Amino acid sequence: MRLPLLFLLLPLVAAADPVWRPFSADSPWNTPLPADAAVDRDSPALIADLADRGPWLINIKDWSIPVYFVDAATTPRHDVGDLRPGIYGKGFAFPRQIPIPDGAIASPPVGDHSDNHLSVIDRTLGLEWGMWAARQDATGRWFTGLGAVTDLTGTGVAPPWYDNPRELDSHRARAGGFPLIAGLIRVDEIKAGRIAHALAFAYDHCRTGLFVPPASTSQVTQLEAVDSRGIPMGGRLQLDPAWDVEGSGLSPAGKIIARALQEYGAYCSDYAGANVLYAENSPAAVQAWAGLLDPHDLAVIFNPDFIRQHFRVIDLGTLLPGQNLSVPPPYLLSLSFAGEIARIDPYARTILLPAADLAGPAVWRTLPAGAQLDLGGSGWAQATRLILTAPDGATSTWTIQRL
Repeated sequence: MRLPLLFLLLPLVAAADPVWRPFSADSPWNTPLPADAAVDRDSPALIADLADRGPWLINIKDWSIPVYFVDAATTPRHDVGDLRPGIYGKGFAFPRQIPIPDGAIASPPVGDHSDNHLSVIDRTLGLEWGMWAARQDATGRWFTGLGAVTDLTGTGVAPPWYDNPRELDSHRARAGGFPLIAGLIRVDEIKAGRIAHALAFAYDHCRTGLFVPPASTSQVTQLEAVDSRGIPMGGRLQLDPAWDVEGSGLSPAGKIIARALQEYGAYCSDYAGANVLYAENSPAAVQAWAGLLDPHDLAVIFNPDFIRQHFRVIDLGTLLPGQNLSVPPPYLLSLSFAGEIARIDPYARTILLPAADLAGPAVWRTLPAGAQLDLGGSGWAQATRLILTAPDGATSTWTIQRL
């Protein structure tokens, strides 16, 4: 007897172990925020801008990520083609044979637009095959705009794009360089009553051209996303841990998500047209969400006024340049004095020195490597300007400020 496709796909959700969690215990995705987590100095302005974008929504049916759990040894392999020749991430080099189960469907389009994300996971191997712009042609052949394989037994964090011998190997199917499974709300977690990891969020004012760890790149190209404002890829939000979740009036699923936002927070991962979190959306998952989780389960409470009062941005630290930063190199990537770290903004070309004594030796890093630093004859404690000169002669001028 031939079973209906939906029936065949249902076990993909039901089979997931309720306690399964990708990545190592020390992954940024699995590390709770400390009780004394430092709040970013620009948090009020960043949160106000976020709140102006609207309430918190949860992408479920549209604009999210379908996940298929497979046994790679028995799943059909596909010679997935490139929609953009040569544009692929780690693990997608040719010859390319990617396990994709029969009946798998990438995230469906909304009108003429879609990210067409697709995540295929073998939990035994500890691998994710993540794809953006995944689609099948009329012959059944799969194509992708960018695919990458991620080791789910590690931290899930790729090195920054400028530290990878092949730049694209720091990319994943999301703009921040994150695996698709990272930060995703799953059916089995909600049914188990706990989300034990950070979530992924997106909005339309994310800061492009810049990122902070654990992001590895920033590839947002939307007009609303600019270099000069917004939370960068990798920026971490937190819901006030003191806020009363139990007495909030949220739905049971909403309370589970709220607790995760208090304990682990959420990382800026991509661009979206609204303030959104992501819930898995394979056909089986969408069916399972009915009566369990609604796209507006948070929005009934997490409106703009609530966001302004109860959310905060955790200290961003030094901003790192993405490939599409509108301000050209050379860049100062890092600067520290006896472990005290300066805050750097490559777009504004500003260096905010720590308040500590600067008498100790300065340690810095530049992009490109080997750029020369000129403080105009002054020491760090007195200087107000830095000129960087790259090996090719290109220069950039930076303003030095103090806390």
